[in-house]
Parts: sequence; structure tokens; C-alpha cells
Amino acid sequence: MFQAMTFPVIQNGKTLQYPFAGGLNAGQYSAADLNNDQILDLVVFDRAGDAFLTFINTGTPNAISYRYAPEYACHFPPLQDYAILRDFNQDGASDIFCASLPPPFSTQEVQVFQGYFENNVLKFKPFLFSYPGCSNCDNRFIYYPSTIPGVWNNLIIADTDVPGVADVDGDGDLDILTFDGSAGGHIWLVKNTSVEKGFGVDSLRFEVTDRCWGRFYETGLNFCVNNLSPRPDTCVEFFAGQPVVEDRSGEEPRHPGSTLMLFDNDGDGDLELVTGDVSFTCMNMMTNYGTPQEAWMNEQDVNFPSYSTPVELPQFPAAYYLDVNNDGHGDMVVAPNSKFVNDDRNGSWLYVNTAANGHFFDLETKRFLVGEMVDVGTATHPVLVDVNADGLLDLVVGNYGYYAPGNAQNASLYLFLNTGTATQPQFTLTNSDWLGLSAFTPNDYDFFPAFGDLDNDGDQDLLVGSNFGALYYFRNTAGAGNPMQFQQNFNIIWATMDIGSYSTPAIVDLDYDGVKDIVMGERNGNLNFFKNTGAPDNPVFSAQPVTNKLGSIDTRAPQSDVGFSAPAFIEQPNGERLLIVGTQTGNIEAYTNVGTTETPFSLISKTWGNVDDGERSSVTFGDLDGDGILEMVAGNLRGGLTVYKTVLVDCTTSTTSAGDAGVSDIRISPNPARTEARVEWPHNRPVDWQVYNLLGRVVARGEAPGGAFRILLGGYAPGLYFVELRSEGRLAGRGVLSKI
Repeated sequence: MFQAMTFPVIQNGKTLQYPFAGGLNAGQYSAADLNNDQILDLVVFDRAGDAFLTFINTGTPNAISYRYAPEYACHFPPLQDYAILRDFNQDGASDIFCASLPPPFSTQEVQVFQGYFENNVLKFKPFLFSYPGCSNCDNRFIYYPSTIPGVWNNLIIADTDVPGVADVDGDGDLDILTFDGSAGGHIWLVKNTSVEKGFGVDSLRFEVTDRCWGRFYETGLNFCVNNLSPRPDTCVEFFAGQPVVEDRSGEEPRHPGSTLMLFDNDGDGDLELVTGDVSFTCMNMMTNYGTPQEAWMNEQDVNFPSYSTPVELPQFPAAYYLDVNNDGHGDMVVAPNSKFVNDDRNGSWLYVNTAANGHFFDLETKRFLVGEMVDVGTATHPVLVDVNADGLLDLVVGNYGYYAPGNAQNASLYLFLNTGTATQPQFTLTNSDWLGLSAFTPNDYDFFPAFGDLDNDGDQDLLVGSNFGALYYFRNTAGAGNPMQFQQNFNIIWATMDIGSYSTPAIVDLDYDGVKDIVMGERNGNLNFFKNTGAPDNPVFSAQPVTNKLGSIDTRAPQSDVGFSAPAFIEQPNGERLLIVGTQTGNIEAYTNVGTTETPFSLISKTWGNVDDGERSSVTFGDLDGDGILEMVAGNLRGGLTVYKTVLVDCTTSTTSAGDAGVSDIRISPNPARTEARVEWPHNRPVDWQVYNLLGRVVARGEAPGGAFRILLGGYAPGLYFVELRSEGRLAGRGVLSKI
């Protein structure tokens, strides 16, 4: 996979701690030991885009001390909707309770992935369930016996929900609490009977033993209030105890969509329950007056925590219980559980438990983790370009928008100037509404910038795609070598080049006729080719594309009508052109043999670089650190950015920044070389070496005793190549080789 990187980013005078972690919109928080050091680290699964973020806990007592470590995330399986990490077999390696696999296997059944350590890295494998009396009936879904003898049901949990996974009855194994998705607001106790049946904690055998756990009913119709039972032996029913203010005789019980957090608030051995509801902004904590075996919720805080700062998120909050600050006490993190309608910049509320005994949740921040990231709301679209003509690549980022009460669509362009050096980039946010595009909101949004010299005057002009499906054109009047200075052009041609919705332009001389054309992606996942029929200094485009099926590319996943194709082009020194396309799924596609017709382009990979930061990927390229190797900056649905060096590395390679410790520059001579090159590095240890081309393909490999060795170049085509050295299983050196 491509190697994750990071560079400093300054925002509002503050240097961010995790600038290129990719943003957060609807995080789900779990504690897990990622590196087998017996310290619980932090895993965040974002429902918005179905992406994992992993953070190593440095273990500083009484402090929040995490290091962003994306190299651990690549060992997690592809999941969707929810992922809860718990150690069901108590072996120190956390397991995952989650929704079913992504399409085409999608259902609402529950599966488990068993965790294990390999080389001190947490990895996972599917846990298979075997039906009793059947030796060849392995099933990846949790099952339980139905009321019909000999018939087994798979456990169904609504994909909108977050279930509770904990030792509910105090017998030492993990049970599951979930709302009955078919009949309404009663909670089922899906009891793990492994211990009782003598199988031990390394087994998972479930039965539904209580279909009215806690004896309450959640209607989802009366703010955050639940119907509580007056007796521990009585299950309250639909609308019980509610005043009749209208005829509800025709209404059926329903499951409204809920999230569950379990914890022992008062230390009496049974579990309290905190619920969030899809219809409301608040949370409800119910106190358990029963026992671990017979729960009875007889008190509720309908504006939890009312004693502190109550939760109030725009829609559907979910709470997660874990020790965030290494003080031995459980804290609470609250985040939206809605994929799209949420507070996408202030939606990670950390409540620190400040009680010496018991719990007192005190709100510390509404931007836990995300306040240390570049996060501009939802759906980022980055471009690297030198805005101020200082020789350094700056970063322009468009977005879908960000949440604000009463106006969810307030998109703009963000300008991050490169205030570093040619070898050590540093980005500083200098304008959060560059060129004033927010004036077009809320009617238009999802701004996608693209730069290129459309009028052949030596400077970079700007096109901006948007939700409308047409283009905004800003002509750069500065001239070559000068800081950009734009004049907006309202010529009708740009408005009539309408591809439907969510235009994503790229400027490129696709047919090599000396004038810049436009290739535009769109929501439907295809690519549109608009040929420039004007003179070099006077671009002219038809309202209709030459083809809307360029290269026969279709980025839609099977059984989906959404593709969100986002094109970018790389011109290689040997003249070969690469087309890189972002997609709705988050994968990145790469093609060669790029032409101007519907003839299929040559596919390099549907998962180029094995990069997937979540849905709606869009990418841009540039050599940020002056080493001759392109970096890739990627945007995503979550509203953040990630950076990768476009060389293939082992999945376990750590995130790096400019000047990586332990990785040596190597000397290659002669360089450029024609027939052979000598490679020298400053260590006398055996090394394995590989040579990659710009597509990331290995073209040669070998072993050397160390010090210096030769690489024969007879079969290489002219162009740039990457030389990578590994010693003792680790990246040890790298360099760039030019073949002439």
C-alpha cells in the first residue's frame, strides 16, 4: 500500500496534532490494544464513510496521550454501519462485533471478527458459528434458537442502531442488548450461554432469554422520555402511562432507531443504560433498580447528564464508555450516529469522569480528536498548486459544506499556504472562504476546484465544479511567475456545460492538440470529455461532451447508482499519462493508455495503492518534500485530508514525516544512468532491494550484502524509478533513479 505521511499544519495559530488523520463525522469509539503492549489504545470507526482511525496510547497517567497510527487500521476488515470492539475470550486481543459485510453481502445480521496478535499487531479473522448437530454448517452470523424446536434464527439488528455489548448478567461472558427491530421499543437480552454450558469464554453461544429487558418501552415519540414500568416483574407496553391526547388506535409499535451505552453508574453490580434516539437531540440515562439477572429501569434522566452539560447534538446521538485519559475511570464520548445529518465539525463530545468514586461526566470539549485535524465539514476536494508564486505547492480545498443550524450547505474554498521549505512543507490556513464562493450558497455547494492554463498565458486558471453540475470559471490575469489574481468569468458557456450534478473537473490537453480540454466526473460515476475547439488563447467548449463515457469508466459499485467519479491526471517523464479517479466507495482507480473515446482504458488497479479513507475519495499529486517522489493528498466524505507517498510499502510501515528517522538517503551513481547504476547506503547490513516504476509496479528486485551494489538497467524503459531498501524487515533506505 502507499505509505501514509504527515506534515505540520497551522490553523488559527495552533499546530494541529493529527492534521492528516482524515476528519470525523460520526465516530464510534472503542478501546483496544493495537500493539500488544498491554495498554489500551483508541479505535474510531466512522459510520460516515465506514473508515477506521487508529491511535496508539502512549500511556501517560492522567493525560490524553494518543499518537495517530494509521498503519494499524489497514489490518481491520472492511465493515459498515457499526463496529464495537470487545475482548470476548479475554485473551488481550480485542474482537469486533459488527454489522454484516459490505455489499453485495449486506444484511442486518450480526457478525464477529476474532482478534489475534501477529508480530505484536492486532489482526482479525472471521468467527464462524456452527449449528448444534451440524458439523458442516459454519455461519459467519450470530444465531440463536427460535421458539420452534430445531429452528435457528440469525440475530438481526437494525443497521441504524448501535447495540450494547457487555457482561450484562455478571456471569463472566459478553452478552448483547438490542432493540427488537421488528416489533418496537422493547430491548432483547441476547444472552451468551457459553459459561453456563461449560464451553468457557472462548465460545459464543447465544439465546434470547428476555424480550423486555429493563421492563421499559421506548416509543421514540415523546422527546427522550421512555415508558418505565412501576414493577420489576411487569413489562410496560406501547403508550403505557401516556396521556391520550389523540386517537392512536391505528398506530403500530415500531422500532425508532436507537443507540445503547451500558455502564455501572452506582457501583451496585448491575448496568445502567444510556439511550439515544434517531428523532431527538438528547440522551436518556435509566438507572437500574433490579439485579444483573433481572434488570428493572425505574428512574430516568431524560436530559442526560442533566447535572452537568446535557447532550444536545443535531440528530441521533450515540454514547461510548471508555477510559480516555488514563486515570482508571470510565469517561464518555458522544457523537452523531447519523451518516449525513450531523454536526460534522463539533460532533465529538468528550465527557471526562471527574468523580473520585462513581461517575460525574464533565464536558471537556466538543471537538475531541477532530479539533486536532484538518476538518472542514463534509466531503473534501483538495488540489495542490502554487498560489502565491513562491515555488512551493499550496493546498486549496473545496468542500460539500459544514453543519450550521438552519443552513447545512455553506461550502467554500479553503486556502492553506505552504509556509515551509522545499524539503519540509508546512501548511497554514490563511483563508476559509477563498475567492468568496460562499456567496453562491446555500443554493449551490460541494465545490470542486481544478487548475490549468486554459487561455495559454502561462498562468493557472481555475474551474470550480459544484452540486449544480456546471462550472464556475476564474481567469488568472496575473501572468506567468506571479501570485494568482482572478477575474470571474460569467460567460454562459460555463453554465451550459452541465453534466447533471456534482461536477468534478480536471484540466488536461487530452488529445495533445496544444489546447487544454476538460474532463469532468459526476455523481453517476462516468467521465465526460469536453473538447476545446478554440484558439490557444481563447478556449471554446460545446455545451455537450464529445463523450460521456470516456474510457468506459464507471466508478459505481455493483447494485449502486452513485459513483462520484473525480478525475486527476499524472504526466510522467517518459510521456506516459496516468488517469487516477476517486470514487464513491473510497477506492482509487488508476488507468493507462488514456485516449479521447469510449474505448476502455487499460486498468492498472481498482484499488490503487490500497488506499481507502472512506467514501467520496478525490486526489491531487505533487512532490511536497523535494525527493522526486510524488505525494498524494486525498479528500473524503468525513471532511478531512490524508497524505501518502506514492511508493508501495508494507502494511505495517509507520506514518512518516519529512526527515524520517531510521530511513537513510541512498546515493545512486551515475544518475541519470543508461546501462547500470551503483547504489550506496551508509550501513553494512544485508538488504533486500526493489525497483518500482511510477505505477507502483515492481520491475526488479534482489538481495545485497550491504554497503554498495549494482543494478543493471538494460531492460528498463526511460523514465523515473524508485529504489527502496529493506533491512531486518523494515524500510531502510530509498532514492530516485532516472533511466535515459
